[in-house]
Amino acid sequence: MSLGQEILNTLKKIRNDIKSFADSKQYHLISYDTEPDLIPRFPALAYYLSAASITAYSLSSGYSHEFSAVIVLYKKIPLNQDAQLDEEVADLIDYFLTKGYEIGTVSMEDTSMGTALLRRAEISIKLPKFFK
Repeated sequence: MSLGQEILNTLKKIRNDIKSFADSKQYHLISYDTEPDLIPRFPALAYYLSAASITAYSLSSGYSHEFSAVIVLYKKIPLNQDAQLDEEVADLIDYFLTKGYEIGTVSMEDTSMGTALLRRAEISIKLPKFFK
């Protein structure tokens, strides 16, 4: 299998893992650039994929590539609830750890949406791969 095909397969695997998680939790999967006030249903999940440059290793004649994704979870919460790591974020982190991903950063912010808060949790995940 060519290096290009291996990279495409890895990107497809990441997309499938994200979709499987969203489906299992019945999260609405949205485009990464959707404006929060245009999200049709909550909770919603968005993601953005990226890949780092390939590094050649002379001794092992292979390539190391790091794939990363930023996953954004949106949900409405009551105004009186504190901003803290909640079960949905913990479930997302646990799911991707069991799939072999590394967790990068986790950030959360709450913004007012009239009678509720909109929680935006951003989690970065990484999947290092070595191709021969």
